[in-house]
Amino acid sequence: MKVHLGSHKKKRLITEINMVPFIDVVLVLLIIFMILSPFIAQSQIPVNLPRAAGTPSDDDTPLKLKITRDGDYYVGDQRVLRNNLAEKLADTLLKSQRRAVLIEADRDVSFKNVVLALDAAQKLKAVKVGVAVLPTEDTPATR
Repeated sequence: MKVHLGSHKKKRLITEINMVPFIDVVLVLLIIFMILSPFIAQSQIPVNLPRAAGTPSDDDTPLKLKITRDGDYYVGDQRVLRNNLAEKLADTLLKSQRRAVLIEADRDVSFKNVVLALDAAQKLKAVKVGVAVLPTEDTPATR
């Protein structure tokens, strides 16, 4: 015969880690980094421009086409494959209603990469095509 002396149940400690708050925090951090990554990437495209004695003109805001030392192409701030350069350049020029293209090529980049970019801009019949340079420190006052 069993005798019950009331309901005396043992309370167990919960020793498991609750993963739900951890997953929530990780997802929020992931969303924050996904939103911020394009802005971080835009400011981190290194292009070391050559120097020239001319002065830049401010009559039209051109579409910037960057060529990095590694030969990577960027239309605006989006990376573009070499095979898709003309197509992406055409799409961007049509969307932005700009007719000027400014090529910012690193001074150590291969000349054929610059020629490819110039050729793509010429085929699109861009009104102005220029190559970005930095002014030299010892520019003559008069010519």
